[in-house]
Amino acid sequence: MRLVNTLIKISLFLTVCNSAQTYASAATNHSDEDIIKLNEYTARYTVYRGNKKYGEAYRVFKKTANYHSVSFNTSASAFFYSIETMERSEFLWNGESAIPLSYQGKDSRTFKKDKYLRLKFDYEKEILTVYKGTQLLDRELPSNVLDPLLVYEVLRLNALTSHGQLDDNQLRYDVYGEKGIKEYSFKNSGFSFIDTPLGKMNCVKLTRVRKNSTRKTHIWLATD
Repeated sequence: MRLVNTLIKISLFLTVCNSAQTYASAATNHSDEDIIKLNEYTARYTVYRGNKKYGEAYRVFKKTANYHSVSFNTSASAFFYSIETMERSEFLWNGESAIPLSYQGKDSRTFKKDKYLRLKFDYEKEILTVYKGTQLLDRELPSNVLDPLLVYEVLRLNALTSHGQLDDNQLRYDVYGEKGIKEYSFKNSGFSFIDTPLGKMNCVKLTRVRKNSTRKTHIWLATD
């Protein structure tokens, strides 16, 4: 049995905006009003299939003196089948864009072999180091490539800077995942109200559309 098409309901949403790290090698000539500042946050989710609860998830954004990080952990089970996932992305922030540094991911499912993926971005040598279990690969670092977790944080930040007015052509990102570089494409489905434990929220709804697949992932970002 596979837990697919799970509906993740937000049980806590903290809005974003204040305090940033400047990437030392990036030239910035922006005023304070132009620079987006980021706050730490923790978001807690409940995982449902239909109307039944099967697990929970956490997304945590933190800052240190040297970098920012976002982590996302999920745990869900039904009868004898369970899923545990752990992801962590570290990146620099120059006030208007994210520069990925490293990524770690693990996916554990009943009856399946655990999947591991680690990425290290070396801009000085222009090398992307990829660890897949015991396999190690060095390849030329592609330009503007993101990791599988950071892409969602970048999506949120892009929506923030444009006040949710995103054109679908803007919602395309190159992501290095388990099978190499893949384009993540999203569709802006406009604004809608959703009910949350914090009350009714006005949100912009974004949908990830996959090629050759009917599977879709919906994301709601609270504009307030």
